[in-house]
Amino acid sequence: METDQALLKDVPEDIKLIERNVFEPHKYLGSTAGTGFTENSEPSVFKRFTIWVRGNLFIPDSRVFWIRPSVRFLKKYLTQHPEIKTIITTGPPHSAHVIGLKLKSKFGAKIRWVADFRDPWTQIDFYQNLNIGRRADAKQKRLERLCLTRADEVITVSPSCAEGLEELSNRSVHVVTNGYIFPEFDEKSIQLDEKFTIAHFGTMPFARNPLVLWQALRAILDENPEFGEHLKINIVGTVDYKVVSSYESFNLGTHVQLTPLLPHAQSIDLQRRSQVLLLVANNTGNVKGILTGKFFEYLGARRPILAIGGLDSDLSKAVEHTECGHFSEFEDVEGTKEYVLSCYAKFRDEQLFSRPKNTDIYNSEHLAKKMIEFL
Repeated sequence: METDQALLKDVPEDIKLIERNVFEPHKYLGSTAGTGFTENSEPSVFKRFTIWVRGNLFIPDSRVFWIRPSVRFLKKYLTQHPEIKTIITTGPPHSAHVIGLKLKSKFGAKIRWVADFRDPWTQIDFYQNLNIGRRADAKQKRLERLCLTRADEVITVSPSCAEGLEELSNRSVHVVTNGYIFPEFDEKSIQLDEKFTIAHFGTMPFARNPLVLWQALRAILDENPEFGEHLKINIVGTVDYKVVSSYESFNLGTHVQLTPLLPHAQSIDLQRRSQVLLLVANNTGNVKGILTGKFFEYLGARRPILAIGGLDSDLSKAVEHTECGHFSEFEDVEGTKEYVLSCYAKFRDEQLFSRPKNTDIYNSEHLAKKMIEFL
């Protein structure tokens, strides 16, 4: 995978950036050792072995080899710079939090440690897929609890995630959602797709398979063949082979375009040109707390959003609060069908637009000020 350097331009020039080379074992063991669970085909014996290694030997994660050299370097650096009073660790990777834990143990009250959980740890949706044994599971949970209880402040991205972390640690957890610098642009200058494009951006593992959408689209196509002349489903990013099998089972393959992962700026441009943006939460145990950064990026594109997830989830509340589109539960075929048809009718009349409301609380500037309150 190539590294997209485009976002580095947003880093202020007066920020001192310290870089260190580290050993990355997942480069040699395959991507699953370091990422989520999206497969191009049935996992091989070697791939299943790497998953076991990832779950049982790389604790807390495949960036475990960051810990010792980083702690060694940062102990020396912090000793030489006593003016530094606060450290922030952001995870995943949760190895970053273990680095914070060890630095806190060394410096104690001299350093204020803020642990920022942008995703859960043992409550993450793919944790059960790591084939973790009892000893490894116990070690993961012990490290997680130590980080949660010894940090001076703990922050996470959604109310439901906060509830889960509070149950584990018996302490208050602050919420600072993901956000976005909402751009100003002339919507009339955007050349929208000529097709009725439903576009998904980002990784689509099988846990994120929008089965309810495939069912709704198949029903619409059966009732209205003309719809098929306009329909285009654009999936941008890595797609699990079982997702491909799923939409093909509904004879939707001719309408699907698979697009490789794009540089960020190109992805933003494509989002603004899509007719409808698709966002799917993982259909797993922690679905209630999933509120990804992609949602806020979609808000910035000002296109109608079709979000699919769990009832009474943080995502459903955010969609309702911003009035940015429609939220469907995983099994709500009829509601999904009605929304797609309403968007299609507006598309035919060239009146398909989105005007999200109440987005100020998700503006990055507002969230940065909220973060400063903790510092």
